[in-house]
Amino acid sequence: MKKISILLFIIAISLLMVTGCSDTKEVVSNGQKVSTANMEHTHCSRLANGGTGITTELTYELYYTNDKLNILESKEKVVATKEEDLDKYEEAFEKINKYYEGLEYYDTEVVRGDTSVTRNATINYDKIDIEKLLEIEGEEDNIIENGEAKVDLWISLAKKFGTKCELVEE
Repeated sequence: MKKISILLFIIAISLLMVTGCSDTKEVVSNGQKVSTANMEHTHCSRLANGGTGITTELTYELYYTNDKLNILESKEKVVATKEEDLDKYEEAFEKINKYYEGLEYYDTEVVRGDTSVTRNATINYDKIDIEKLLEIEGEEDNIIENGEAKVDLWISLAKKFGTKCELVEE
């Protein structure tokens, strides 16, 4: 019995080492998995009040190397008590997404729930056509400098709107 216990303990430790220590940090971009294991990761968020009975939860995951923003994942969730408010935000999110249709490596989806609507977006700045992105968004108040997305510019812009960021220790 003691041998079985020791054997089970060794198997359990081996499984933990294989599964718990593997670098499976990935983001899906344009239908492909992208490893973020060698990138820094910062989490940003802010809450806002969208009016009576409406709250917003905005979260952003920034993956970057040095000063270059590689990938941005955003989740913009609106919670509302009235169906017509949810309809309004869902329509607004869909209109925003239309601007980016056909732009590879700018993935978006709108998810409607019973009391919320969420816009999820993943932007792979390493692969996206920066010129096309700038045609859509314009040059003013942008995070692009010399053809690259800059993490410090993104954070500075986000802080103007009350966003708080912290480095994720993984």
